[in-house]
Amino acid sequence: MIPARLWAWVGAPWSLAAILWIVVLVTSAVFLYRAFQWLGNTPGAPPERQRADGNGGHAQIDFGGQWLMGRMLVTGNGRALYHRQRQWSVLRDGFRDEFESQVQRNGPVFGRPSDTVAHDADNLMGWFMGNENDPAQDWKTVGGAAAAQLAQPLTGNPLVAAALERHAADSVSPRVAESVNKPSIGGPLYPPVHALFYAPFGFIDNPQYAYRTFQVLSLFVILASGLGVKLLTRGRVWWSIATLCILYFPGTRGALDLGQNPALSLCILIWGWVFASRGYPVAGGMVWGLFAFKPVWGMAFFLVPLLVRNWRFCVAMVLTGAAFGALTLPLVGLESWFNWLEVGRSAADLYKVNDNWIHLSRDLHGIPRRILHDFGKPEKERETQLANGLAWGLWAVVFGGTTLIYLLRGDRTRATGLSAGLLFLGAYLTCYRFMYYDVLLAAVAVAVILAEPRRFLRTGTFELTPRELEPKIPSERELATPPIAPKPFGARMLGYVNSFPFTILVLLFLLENTLSGMAVEATLGFGYFATPSTELGGGATPRLKADTGVKYPLDTFLLLALWVWCAWRVLRGDERRDGEGALSTARPPSKAPT
Repeated sequence: MIPARLWAWVGAPWSLAAILWIVVLVTSAVFLYRAFQWLGNTPGAPPERQRADGNGGHAQIDFGGQWLMGRMLVTGNGRALYHRQRQWSVLRDGFRDEFESQVQRNGPVFGRPSDTVAHDADNLMGWFMGNENDPAQDWKTVGGAAAAQLAQPLTGNPLVAAALERHAADSVSPRVAESVNKPSIGGPLYPPVHALFYAPFGFIDNPQYAYRTFQVLSLFVILASGLGVKLLTRGRVWWSIATLCILYFPGTRGALDLGQNPALSLCILIWGWVFASRGYPVAGGMVWGLFAFKPVWGMAFFLVPLLVRNWRFCVAMVLTGAAFGALTLPLVGLESWFNWLEVGRSAADLYKVNDNWIHLSRDLHGIPRRILHDFGKPEKERETQLANGLAWGLWAVVFGGTTLIYLLRGDRTRATGLSAGLLFLGAYLTCYRFMYYDVLLAAVAVAVILAEPRRFLRTGTFELTPRELEPKIPSERELATPPIAPKPFGARMLGYVNSFPFTILVLLFLLENTLSGMAVEATLGFGYFATPSTELGGGATPRLKADTGVKYPLDTFLLLALWVWCAWRVLRGDERRDGEGALSTARPPSKAPT
């Protein structure tokens, strides 16, 4: 009854592609709008708690620390990159008081101790490493001594002015003078190469404008990553579908909201492997050399070309990273690199015991510590030999298992498939330290596993056969019921099961976009191990808590299960060796379709 010209276009390939791209654009706009509104002024909040600039996302440590690195470089403070005195001065110039809330500018409201908030610059300095023996208070003392000379015209009494000046001069003791002159090492955890990469954002003197610029840029980087997935899968996964999957993958919303850099890291990871899979190992290694701005990921994923034995890729990656390090020397000097190592050592020690870092992390080291640590104790008393041993033991199992299984049963000729997925998952899981938004980098492992989607989107079936009941013994007045003969024809009971990788991917989407916001909680108590109430401090029952929020690593457990599945399939020899997805050894022809 409806003419074909009105509906026939629905099944055309171009119409489906157009619909998918509309979905991509709408989803991107929604994600960007949500990121812009994140940490904005709450409607209905008291006026004194409303920020003058409308949003405080840029004042969080995630983007604020990265902006500071670039800003230090462009303001000529590169050789003092990790000097907290210089950092505090640069932050005060960028995060000005007039952009803050009234509570931050004028202090807490009387009778409301929850309003004890500090200035943006002071908050950032408190979050950075090296806040012990901070000379900021000593700088205030020196500033007061310098301003004491202005006291005479203000007081109108020369005796009072002289007394104030004398008191200020006495307060500048030799200890205070040494404190303000000696550099206090600390700051963000990023290496000097990171400051080089973020120098363009450092030229933007308003950190909120730089924050918005980076959020928009991250969306374009995600789009480029989707194109890389299309090329990596030889067109089997469409560009639009790959982009949608990345947008909904765990870590994307955290990257956009916080202005963090996992989207950039994912783009580097995907495109480096795209070049390697198409016969350009040197170009791929040079792309992965960009991980000089995040060395922990560079060291983790260096395992991939190393086990594949792609030596040109390895050499190009190392030389590119070293070249970026050498480029920073004229700007920051050699001492800044040693300062960064000192900051990194302090952070590694704090990472083992800090409540917030452990619960927001997604690395293997944090799993036993979140269970075994008593966070009611001081930080110096939390670390135990058992927790440290289990952390390294779990890491060794994944690292050793990945290496051994790939060397024995892996197919080094394939850039995608089970072997490549095992390798990428193993490299990702054995990264030394990373946070919840860095889960986005696991998308490349899922992409190489699902590079042939038809194999994993096909639903498996099995027949459900009801168990035959035992024949009932009839009573004296009942007749025996004859057994029912099986019907060769007619309806059957069938069960359906998805492939394991596809199920894990759906669960990751569900966790990130639904369950995480619900923050479903569950607690399991072990009453058998409860301490009696007669002991000092009263009785206590050990409890294991889990939730779907950001502080529980359910995504790590899902990816660990996928790693186990890949390891088992590779060990069984299920890897297809039909030439599909093989690593190219020569350059493709110049007119090869992309």
